[in-house]
Amino acid sequence: MAASVKWDGLDELKAYLRTLPATLSGEGNAIVHAHARMAQQDVQRGYPVRTGNLQRGVRITFNAVSRYGAGAVVASTAPHAHLYERGTKVRATSEGWNRGAMPEAPQEKKAVPKFVRWRIRMYAQLAAMMERNGLKVSGSIGRAA
Repeated sequence: MAASVKWDGLDELKAYLRTLPATLSGEGNAIVHAHARMAQQDVQRGYPVRTGNLQRGVRITFNAVSRYGAGAVVASTAPHAHLYERGTKVRATSEGWNRGAMPEAPQEKKAVPKFVRWRIRMYAQLAAMMERNGLKVSGSIGRAA
């Protein structure tokens, strides 16, 4: 007894699967870049305006975009950003002059929690994009904030 299988639409499925990475990468790159810019702006708004160095120091580095991936790094590159974020202890000069302490930034103005919130939002949008395109997403991406 001979067995046979007839599959209607196989050519269409193959064509769809060939275009899927290009479709996903275009939309995925847009999501990654948009969230990187929003994270940058959010952190810049939280920094105090004195000289503007903290705000100007928030930079985005876009990683090489390919058909299979996208990436961006948002960082606070001002040399004194860590002083604003974490504060300092009471300080004194070598001559003994008291320079006081730099208070730690309030939690709602710190950069790292904002970066984390935007990354979680980005992951949620990337997962939704993949599901819209017929892929199944599993696992945890954190809590959307």
